[in-house]
Amino acid sequence: MVLFTWEDKYSVHVNLMDNQHKRLFDLINQLHTAMSEGKGNTVLADILKGLKEYTDLHFTEEERLMEKFGYTGLSGQKIEHKMFIEKIKGYEKELSEKKIGLSINVMQFLRDWLINHIQSVDSGYTDVFHSHGMK
Repeated sequence: MVLFTWEDKYSVHVNLMDNQHKRLFDLINQLHTAMSEGKGNTVLADILKGLKEYTDLHFTEEERLMEKFGYTGLSGQKIEHKMFIEKIKGYEKELSEKKIGLSINVMQFLRDWLINHIQSVDSGYTDVFHSHGMK
């Protein structure tokens, strides 16, 4: 069952970044499907692992390009990225402690990230990336 379908409203209109953001959608939808089947905690370790892999790739690439292009919002992005990474580490700790309802908390966090970060914060670099030839 799909919770989030990729739509133009989520796009930052930079193909590389959009394709990486779609990986996050896949992870959210995998978690949602498992939760709807009562298996959220069963897949949570794999979801968190996937989120770590996603952040290693995406945040590194995004920050590298922002720095290369002189994007003025880089420091704010780095702060938010660090917060995301720390949150995932916290969820891993809670998972090892077998915290109840953790999959719901992770889902809420990821949903909020889509709305508040990708749609609002990331869209701020679109013009800068376009001005450097990225489409």
